[in-house]
Amino acid sequence: MAPETQSETDLDELEARLGVTFINRNLLRQALTHESYVNEWSAEIDQTELRSYERLEFLGDAVLNFTVANALFEQSGSANEGELSMGRADIVCKDSLAKAADRLNLGGYILRGKGETAFSPNIRDSVLEDSFEAIIGAIHIDRGFDAACQFIFDQLGHQIEHVAEHGVEKDPKSAFQELVQGAGLKTPRYQTETANVDLNGEPQYLARVMVGGRQVAAGVGLSKSKAQKNAAAKARVLFADGIPDEFAKLAAQGARSGRARLNSETAESPTKSRSQNWRRVGNLLGFLGLRKGDESARRRLVYRRSD
Repeated sequence: MAPETQSETDLDELEARLGVTFINRNLLRQALTHESYVNEWSAEIDQTELRSYERLEFLGDAVLNFTVANALFEQSGSANEGELSMGRADIVCKDSLAKAADRLNLGGYILRGKGETAFSPNIRDSVLEDSFEAIIGAIHIDRGFDAACQFIFDQLGHQIEHVAEHGVEKDPKSAFQELVQGAGLKTPRYQTETANVDLNGEPQYLARVMVGGRQVAAGVGLSKSKAQKNAAAKARVLFADGIPDEFAKLAAQGARSGRARLNSETAESPTKSRSQNWRRVGNLLGFLGLRKGDESARRRLVYRRSD
């Protein structure tokens, strides 16, 4: 029995969505074939006749990163290296590429093995991302670099232009930390744990953002980082109209504690100053005494460091 494959009608529909007509449609089929599907049929057919999208994904990822980086470089004349890197990362990421793949309905054309389908009835975002990059690689081989670039601009051009003009919004964690510290509160801390598994079989995480030992907000995400960012974004909203009363009290207590510590250190400063001065004199005399003997371990150590 031969493995199932996309019909010519299916590929006609997909090519219309992509805006690309392939010379070698086998490249398009390969870009839509998950490794689990190849493994399922490996015992029955020659694997050279059926390949997964992994090699095409590797090439497509390189073309995509270069194209986006080049476009941002040309369109963002005043952006520095860090800003350009952040912009590229904001565009070339799982969420962004999975959404682009979803707009093209790639999930309706991707071939997966029974095990992968059972594990995740709904196609995972990571699979959509990989297949999207593989299609870029397939276009590059079949129609050339310019055609691959045009496809990227057709699918991601709006994002590229937006990032080039406005930059990337500040990370929610950094923004909330600045807000909290500006109010005189302690640096936020995050407590993260596994919450459950979603319908795609991917683990979800729950993160709680704490300030002064008190929970401000909680967020859920498919990664620890995403969960923490979601928690920080919610916390930032809570602080947008001013510091909540319970945290305003913590800030006031911290300010009073800081003033008391400063007053205490000021009162003790004359005694500390004299003590520190005598300690410096003693250290200097001890050092000179150790340097006097040529065979001193300290002398040999000093010269060894100098060498």
